[in-house]
Amino acid sequence: MAKRSNPAPVRDAIKTAADAAPLPEIDTLERRPPGSPGFLAPNPPFTCLGMNGDRCVLLDNLNQLQEKAPRELSRNGIVQLCGRRPEWLFDNYGQRNEEGEVVRCKPERVADAIQYTCASKGIFSASERVRGRGAWLGDDGRLVLHCGDVVLIGGQQRPPGLIEEYVYPAGPAILKPWPTPVRGGLDGGGAEVLGLLKTWNWRHPKLAPRLFLGHIGASMVGGALGWRPTVWVTGDSGTGKSTLLKLPKGMLGHALIASGDASAAGIRQKLAFASLPVALDEIEAGQDDPQVQQILKLIRNSSTGSMALRGGADHRGAEFTSRSCFLANSVLVPAMSRADRNRVWIAELLELPNGVVPPDLSTARLRDLGAKLLRRMMDGWYRWSATLEMYRAACARKGFSSRACDLYATLLAAADLLIEDVEIHVDYAEELVEELLIDGSAADEVDRDQDRCLQHLLTSLLPPDGPNRRSVGHWIAQAVDGIPAEQRQETFGNIDPTFDGRKTANDLLGTFGMRIVAEDGQRWFAVANSHTALARLFAGTHWLGRSGASSIWKQTLGRLPGARQTERTLRFDGAATGRATLIPLALVYQPDAAAREGQGAAS
Repeated sequence: MAKRSNPAPVRDAIKTAADAAPLPEIDTLERRPPGSPGFLAPNPPFTCLGMNGDRCVLLDNLNQLQEKAPRELSRNGIVQLCGRRPEWLFDNYGQRNEEGEVVRCKPERVADAIQYTCASKGIFSASERVRGRGAWLGDDGRLVLHCGDVVLIGGQQRPPGLIEEYVYPAGPAILKPWPTPVRGGLDGGGAEVLGLLKTWNWRHPKLAPRLFLGHIGASMVGGALGWRPTVWVTGDSGTGKSTLLKLPKGMLGHALIASGDASAAGIRQKLAFASLPVALDEIEAGQDDPQVQQILKLIRNSSTGSMALRGGADHRGAEFTSRSCFLANSVLVPAMSRADRNRVWIAELLELPNGVVPPDLSTARLRDLGAKLLRRMMDGWYRWSATLEMYRAACARKGFSSRACDLYATLLAAADLLIEDVEIHVDYAEELVEELLIDGSAADEVDRDQDRCLQHLLTSLLPPDGPNRRSVGHWIAQAVDGIPAEQRQETFGNIDPTFDGRKTANDLLGTFGMRIVAEDGQRWFAVANSHTALARLFAGTHWLGRSGASSIWKQTLGRLPGARQTERTLRFDGAATGRATLIPLALVYQPDAAAREGQGAAS
């Protein structure tokens, strides 16, 4: 039997061991004598922020954000980090000759010190801490304007760089607020721009100019908003769509990312960490245009600032959060899902009357107006939350959906800050929201997805091929009321006296996975949850789903009011059985309407 070792010496050693000396604080390390191995000399011309994987994250001498891999911390790379202060490098890490002259520096010592200092700072998350050019919301609720070469926090100027826990990297200078307060009222800067906007021929002229003005104001502070509205300007040729875009372009200047041919990936890369607004010219409607749909998806994510994750060829995931307001124009508006449509105010322009004199859109005028509007947004920010909530509550009382409340309340509140010098009364807010409904500016008539799915099904033709095709809605009516005698010969040819029109129509529906059934003492329109022939009717739509998976139409139709799933299987056609979604008959058939409009037309 093997002899066991005696554990007593090990126990004794553990009991008598002294506590390990604590690691020195980072601040203490950084106060070591200049040139100490592993530590940066005092007052470096760059700022170490932390590590991102194996890369050091720094702000260079110009306060630009940089990531340096170890191989990039060469002599040239370090000199580039020092920028306008190369003397720091040679004074602290120089090698002198016998005469005491600095003849070269020792970049390897600086590289070691940079890597150690960045590691001491810990892991750096750019998506959480970097704030590029544009507007941001401070942790204390103050408005932060990053203008590229200066950062304004509550109106106070700070140089770009590390400010508290956020990094505001320097960039090219963009629009800054007017140097002195700008008055509101009828002769203020907001009213002047509103007057310019009224020169266009809007389909809804009473409030459309005000809503567009609100979008300009919201664009200036988009990154600080909880909800970022999108405006889509549409109209035929000759309505002044492109000229209208000159207004925000001239006022915002380089603070606006404008393009006439952009992809979603290109917009993301151009924005990077910025919250600047985006203007897209002539995005035309096209059937299932994947590029347009990707832009719409980007707009949807940007409205709430949700994070997008993308993989890369190097297996390093990339994070991107868009916080921009979007402005687009086109002759025709692309097809949008409900999720996209309720984030967009569609502003329609009509043809300009003959003899209309174009407004003065000179560069100098628009630049000054832009600075004045930005000053108005900055000075009025203290009342933003209360103003937004007042308009949102007014929209809610008028029955607007939650997303419509977000959209129109943001536009109206921004216009309020630009025009009004004092807080408006709640009654005035109610009047403006009521005007939205009267003149049709708030087109909140978008059908729900389940309504559109049902409408698609009811207007599909049966049989799909061949003569005498009629809509599903037509066959539902016949399955309820029977087939009129004058239609029997046309549709079914010679028939015997025992012909049952109701059963014949219901059997035809059953062939395609639908039936009129009786459950719990009432009649329902039953739609199979899975059925090959029914899938043909949903081909080419997003309600079809994919092969082998549960149908999307089941989920969608199940959201209709009163709809429910069957507790047992139903027989549709011969041996075809399965569970189904039961839709109240009143949602698919109104006898009075059918009598007025007649039965479905053949095609």
